[in-house]
Amino acid sequence: MRLIEPWENIRINVLSVNRVMQHFDGNIHFIYVLAGEVTVEKEDTIISLQKNDFYILSKSLVHTVYGENARAFEIVLTYTFEDQEGRAFEGNSVTQGKSSDQKIVQSIERLLKLYILQEKHSVSEVFEEYFRMIHLLEKEYTVFSSLDEDRSMKQKVYELKFFIDNNFDKDIRLADIANKLYVSDQYLSRSFSSEIGMPMNEYLIRKRLEKVRKELLETEKTVTNIAFSAGFSNINSFNRLFKKYQGLTPSEFRKEIKDTVKVETKQHDLAEEDIQNLEVYFKEKDAKIDDETLLVDMQEYSRQNFQKNMINLGYAGDLTHSSFVEQIHYLQESSPFLYGRIWGLLSEEILEQVGDAYDFSAVDEILQVMIKAGIRPFLELGFKGKLIHESHTQIIKSHLFTRKSYELSHLLQRFQAFFHHCVDKFGLEEVSTWIIEIWKPNPLVLKTIGSEELTRIDDNGAQLNLANEKNYIYVFSKIQQAIRRIVPGIQIGGCGLSLDIEDRDLSSFLTQWVKGTAAPDFISLSIYPMDAVKQQVHQHKNHHEPISPDSNYMLHQMKQFKELLTDIGYEGRTYITEFNVTILSRDIINDTAFKGSYILKNVLAVVPYCDLIGYWQLTDLSVTTFDTANKEIFGGSGLISKSGVPKIGYYAYRFLSKLSDEVVYQSEELLITKDDPNRIQLLCFSYSHLNSTYYYDFNSVFTRRNAEALFTSASVQKKQIVLMNLKEEESLYRLKCYRIGPKSGNILEEMNQLSHSDRLDEELIAYLKHRCQPQIEVKEAVSRNRQLKIELELSPQDIQLIEVQKVSR
Repeated sequence: MRLIEPWENIRINVLSVNRVMQHFDGNIHFIYVLAGEVTVEKEDTIISLQKNDFYILSKSLVHTVYGENARAFEIVLTYTFEDQEGRAFEGNSVTQGKSSDQKIVQSIERLLKLYILQEKHSVSEVFEEYFRMIHLLEKEYTVFSSLDEDRSMKQKVYELKFFIDNNFDKDIRLADIANKLYVSDQYLSRSFSSEIGMPMNEYLIRKRLEKVRKELLETEKTVTNIAFSAGFSNINSFNRLFKKYQGLTPSEFRKEIKDTVKVETKQHDLAEEDIQNLEVYFKEKDAKIDDETLLVDMQEYSRQNFQKNMINLGYAGDLTHSSFVEQIHYLQESSPFLYGRIWGLLSEEILEQVGDAYDFSAVDEILQVMIKAGIRPFLELGFKGKLIHESHTQIIKSHLFTRKSYELSHLLQRFQAFFHHCVDKFGLEEVSTWIIEIWKPNPLVLKTIGSEELTRIDDNGAQLNLANEKNYIYVFSKIQQAIRRIVPGIQIGGCGLSLDIEDRDLSSFLTQWVKGTAAPDFISLSIYPMDAVKQQVHQHKNHHEPISPDSNYMLHQMKQFKELLTDIGYEGRTYITEFNVTILSRDIINDTAFKGSYILKNVLAVVPYCDLIGYWQLTDLSVTTFDTANKEIFGGSGLISKSGVPKIGYYAYRFLSKLSDEVVYQSEELLITKDDPNRIQLLCFSYSHLNSTYYYDFNSVFTRRNAEALFTSASVQKKQIVLMNLKEEESLYRLKCYRIGPKSGNILEEMNQLSHSDRLDEELIAYLKHRCQPQIEVKEAVSRNRQLKIELELSPQDIQLIEVQKVSR
């Protein structure tokens, strides 16, 4: 290495749109993203890089890089030191995040600044940054390609593959390696072939030939020099192997490939436009904050009811557990939910039948828990059981609905007995406020859990399939008639359509249903936006172009569905009975601050289009099983952790419940309401969507410590809100500000700060409950000229509620 001109040891290239990258030298190769998104595919892994992310390329491996409309760079640092034998560099800021990542990013940006301002900086400054970065890489991102005999055979094979990838150009012999690992060479070869798909010697030859082909194409070195530099020690043997694998001699290959392939000339210097873009970027970064001033006329408003929220409490049997009851009572103080949805209430294990008699003790206990908490029952009375999803294709636990009889007449008797009892127990007026949903089984779901028998209904000797549209409408009509004779005013509908997995035309089914004599009082839907996209990616995962998931998926689905209902002439109610980012119960995004802004964004967007919106679900207790016994954080879908610690999503609903129905201003991330001229509410949030890495993560590599890498980059927002045309010329107002976000009241961040262990004792749980609350600040401000100015500052995923109230002096 030369210490005269530093830029001979540092190369900075603009990353082309789509590129296959593979290097065989011992230098350190980076990808660094300044803006946009770059997807890197290596072997069977895919990673999405966002703004200020970096990725260290692995020696000799093929990396397919997609980066359309991104500003990204390949940075190469010369590394030719004497002690580099056996040393490899590995790491990225997405799935292998470290505390030192920020130092790497700062160092990269300093190099970029030094590059665009070369005439203003000395050679020593550039070398200082170069060696600082080399030192940090050696200290934090080094992996030694050594072989350890104290490993399982599978681990030894992958260590051997890594060793070959980084040392293929050296003298490597199977017998020597087998001897070092204390196994026979035959056993090692078989094991390697079993795991990697080819014998070790063949893998070594192919790896060496990859380098040979690249240098034949890109350099003018002699064939002999290329062969020796790739690890071949005998030129005759090399020529024979090359002809065997390539079908041509090296010279023939070089001539043919250069005649047909245009070799892209590497440009080590950035173009003038690239330098200008960098200058603009650093100027914008120095500014840091996006400013916005918004003028709001307080005399203009529209009306919108925001109190349409329902919470899925879960399988009815869970409500008999004391810990579950405690968490439901947590809602009693100030419940943000109008209804609570349960299912499985008429299962034989809950409503036991002996002859013609029924035991309603468990049913009464469950319903009383809900009513006492101030939540109206929304009862899904189909044959739905309990499922806990680990992945889209794997169920951790299932608790199936149990029936004594398949006969429709017996089912109708059960419904009649239940509603007669409820009217006697709770009164007709109370029961009339309840909502009844009849589930239509989805064949895809039932096939996944192996419970196709749940579709079966017997009627006078005929066996009906409830998944069949005509049969469902017939059975629904019979149930509706039976209930209406007892509770005439109760709402009865269905059927839990899953918009993300329905692959058929719904118009004919819905037309037949809503135009018939047994039209539903409402149509119910479930929407899990990210699952829909992730399933599509999984099905086509050979196509790894960066994806742009629809951040307004739920709104677009709802609008399309309402258009369908309008086309068929349906004017009844529409309920979203289940919605969440994902139905999975082991997904770390469920515990992130993202869930708060996600809930607000989607609920506020669809409120005008539906009459009830049900979140999936209240507590992680609903999805606990053997694998979560010692974990407080495990990706559960609840608003509250299993020990009762509220997550940010819970407070999103608390904030929603404080809104009034007079809307003064509404945008995608800001809502201003008032309930009288002197009581005003401002709800604002900063939403950052999931990036592509989440959709390509089929191996669950994200944990509570690196979950931040799942979201798109965003800057701090600074807004000034000017409330105009207030009632009085000059007044004193009290501003009560609630703030919650990634760094304030976030269960994930508090857990990371508190303990490396997932297991917490009662004292630590109590501490978390105290910490996981919004920050509250009370200020006073004076309006002048009938205007009041309010300053807002929002970091990504932050939520703020500001209650403004006029006070006397």
